[in-house]
Amino acid sequence: MSKNVKKSSAGFWAFYVILVLLLVGFWFFFLNGVIKKDMKIYEAAQPEHIMEDVVAKVQSGDLSDMNFAESSSRFEASDIYKEAFTNGIAGKTISFKKNPTSYDAQAPVYELYADDAHIATVTLNATSSKPLMFILSVQDWSVASVVPLYETGSEGITIKIPDCYTAYVNGVQVDERELAGEPKEYKDFEIVAKYVDVPKELTYSVTGLMAQPTVEVKDAAGNVISVEQNGSEYVAGFTGTEVPSDIADNAITNAKYISEVYAGDRTLSAIKPFLTSDSYLIPLFESYINHDLWMYSGHATPTYSNEAASEYVKYNDNFYSVVVYFDKTMYLPKRNMTAEVTTHNKYFYVNVDGKWVIADMLNMTEE
Repeated sequence: MSKNVKKSSAGFWAFYVILVLLLVGFWFFFLNGVIKKDMKIYEAAQPEHIMEDVVAKVQSGDLSDMNFAESSSRFEASDIYKEAFTNGIAGKTISFKKNPTSYDAQAPVYELYADDAHIATVTLNATSSKPLMFILSVQDWSVASVVPLYETGSEGITIKIPDCYTAYVNGVQVDERELAGEPKEYKDFEIVAKYVDVPKELTYSVTGLMAQPTVEVKDAAGNVISVEQNGSEYVAGFTGTEVPSDIADNAITNAKYISEVYAGDRTLSAIKPFLTSDSYLIPLFESYINHDLWMYSGHATPTYSNEAASEYVKYNDNFYSVVVYFDKTMYLPKRNMTAEVTTHNKYFYVNVDGKWVIADMLNMTEE
């Protein structure tokens, strides 16, 4: 009887041990497989994997997730900041780091870098969550925002032009929105302004530019003229063009008449018709005739050479200027000498009562 009990007890324990081992093995393999699987799921659900996708997208040049503001100046393209940003990261390695002050597990924040330069801030958003192994949870993530970091336009320029001209910055015309200060009088037009409207100098201020712009100025006829640049200041004066033949002939003829009054070959009455009725020049001619004309008395018939009219500027429908040049040679028999006189003057013509007359003249050799 004792032998049977011993055999039965030994068999029981052998069976028990085998059962325990089978159970342990089952749970070991089962739990090991489940844990490994769940851990893989957990690992794959980490937000860093989403950030790797963000990095790869930016590295490829795709910035569609980034919101770039429009340019701060109407003279530059709206996507100029995006273009500058793209150029700034070209050829650089994009990476990310978690923001050390990001504590919201449902909306973690990461910083993007191009090499060592901080270029953007990325915020993720947990769109769903499910438990895992009773102690963990996994989330599905979406990119809530990618905010690029860049400097907006801070460059500024000043443009000074006559009010009858137009200025363009990067092909866009400036207007009253850019006007700075009051119009400025041109000193050369002080006398002319008594008879007709004259141009004034306007100053335009253009700010908020990202880069040095292209500035173009056109005159009243639509011709592109030269612009003088000094740092951030652009200045355009009056640029002469080819003189129409009728205006050139008239200007040279009138200038010769004035020269002949100086030489005593014509009387003052000969030039009064093409001067303004109250011209300041008339008293000057009278003083010259009365005091200095004797120096050229008795000369032979003068000869003219190198006649030219140039630098025609039409300021408006009632005002233009033209430069006249010629040399006049006279033999003075009483003094047995040859005198050569050069005329190089700018004549300002105005339309008064439908007639073109000289309002002012400037000696170009004195400039």
